[in-house]
Amino acid sequence: MRVLFVTNMWPDEVRPWYGSFVHSQARSLEAIGLEVDVLAIRGYASQWEYLRGAGEMVRRSLRARHDIVHAHYGHSAIIARLGLGRPLVVSYCGDDLLGTPTPGRPTEMTAASRRLARTFAQVARVASATITKSRQMELELPESMRPRNHVIPNGVDLDFFKPIDRAQARRRLGWEAQEKVALFVGNPSNERKNHALAERAVARAAAERPQLRLRVASGIAPEDVPVWMSAADALVHPSWSEGSPNTVKEAMACELPVVATPVGDVPERLDGIPGCHVAAADEEAFAAGVLDAIDHGRCPEARAAVAELSIDRVAHRVAAVYESVLRRDAG
Repeated sequence: MRVLFVTNMWPDEVRPWYGSFVHSQARSLEAIGLEVDVLAIRGYASQWEYLRGAGEMVRRSLRARHDIVHAHYGHSAIIARLGLGRPLVVSYCGDDLLGTPTPGRPTEMTAASRRLARTFAQVARVASATITKSRQMELELPESMRPRNHVIPNGVDLDFFKPIDRAQARRRLGWEAQEKVALFVGNPSNERKNHALAERAVARAAAERPQLRLRVASGIAPEDVPVWMSAADALVHPSWSEGSPNTVKEAMACELPVVATPVGDVPERLDGIPGCHVAAADEEAFAAGVLDAIDHGRCPEARAAVAELSIDRVAHRVAAVYESVLRRDAG
């Protein structure tokens, strides 16, 4: 089977971490025998890149023989629809259906992002199938389109995200051996990630654990993420809105206890796992969760729980979507 990925999230020399989960899915599909071509649109660089992408999409649809076109993110789905004559699968990734928080009012989505999200949701009508990362996202699709949707979170590379000896990881990073570390992964300036709550909650918890500090992993090389997670004592993930946050699943694979707000599929992922907490976006509740998480220590149960989302298992689930679409179209 030959698949064309159309995506505006793809690692490059400027942003080597950008869209790493899409890159991982492409490689995992190749590992199970599919052929994957990629049309990467550098939309972050210029809006004109979408026009270039549209022309390239038309060219490829005329010359190449792909069995399936798979778009990742709403903008890319519109470009991918230009591949007439090819079944289209659309993966929605988060704020393309959920919207983007308003600066200063993170619980409210911007009017522009709400309009875009409504538009992207309607693209499902011209797709052969859709994939959302959580059930919450599925509910944003037109009701009549939900039977053709598949809830498939991004997979986790368990060979890459795995626990490293904490002392060894700390030596590599130059951290003090005795400190307790709550780790925030992401760009603090992104209001959706709610770094301010992480700061307040960890400061409150540090009143009881003076050796506790918050460290921020932002813009680090992808290969360093498991090292940071292995060196830390807990992950804090206080986001206002998510689909199926990769950071949470990656931390689980590294046996790192997680304290997170109930966004996307987080409650399902952390349900019943010792040392992990789903907490309201509240300083006191979050601080209590952080204290318990760092006291708990490594959490093998978290890694066991996320094994069902190993990258190879998810690849087979995505390939099954392709096969169902081709069977339906052939019939």
